Amino acid sequence: MNRNPVELAQALIRFDTSNPPGNEAACVAYVNGLLTQVGIETTLLARSPQRPNLIARLPGEGRALPLLLYGHLDVVPTTNQLWSHPPFEGVIEDGYLWGRGALDMKGGVAMMLAAFLRAKDEGLRPAGDILFALLSDEEGGGDDGAKFLVEQHPEHFAGVRHAIGEFGGFTLHLGGQRFYPIQVVEKQVCWMKIRVSGPAGHGSLPMRGGAMAKVARLLQQVEQHRLPVHVTAPARTMIEGMAASLPLATRQLLRQLLIPTMT
Repeated sequence: MNRNPVELAQALIRFDTSNPPGNEAACVAYVNGLLTQVGIETTLLARSPQRPNLIARLPGEGRALPLLLYGHLDVVPTTNQLWSHPPFEGVIEDGYLWGRGALDMKGGVAMMLAAFLRAKDEGLRPAGDILFALLSDEEGGGDDGAKFLVEQHPEHFAGVRHAIGEFGGFTLHLGGQRFYPIQVVEKQVCWMKIRVSGPAGHGSLPMRGGAMAKVARLLQQVEQHRLPVHVTAPARTMIEGMAASLPLATRQLLRQLLIPTMT
């Protein structure tokens, strides 16, 4: 059976799981077949038949809490995009794997899958269970994926305190040093609803001072306004940690990011 993460990534890319609509079922079935073939316990859970989620478990010795590996199989659409290589063929050229999802995140899923299969092959008995979850609908909000599992099937994640998921960034090169940042938080969304009124008009005879004109002026003000900078504790810890390993001049420059008025 295939254990090569590159070849696994190629196979996953060849499933068109563009979201919308997703249709991750065939891709999930492929992975499920690889896992069950070697005797790994799996569970399929779905809110919609064509959008299943998979949870696999590698039993441990029960001396530690479970560790969760998770990733998603859906990808963003390729409609009206110009690709130098077909997005769903998994072509390797010039040392690179080309295809939709190579980075986000079928490449990562392939690495997790390869490691999971290898652990089973080698008879690994970790201190605690290792869970491997493959999700649908990450690109569309998670209603059929993570949200569905957390709300409807939380028992599958009982005891999990640590998880390795989607890769949140890339290496940083500063002052001759290489850093591997660790993501511990996510930005959140602040939705605002604004109601603007104005005189009624018609497309054939637009009114000056109408509601749309007011919205345009409002958007311009928002675009020109400098929002306040808040240095959070995780950001401060990361920047201070990086600065400590840099030459003096670079260190001082980096620490200016901690001064809101200079950021």
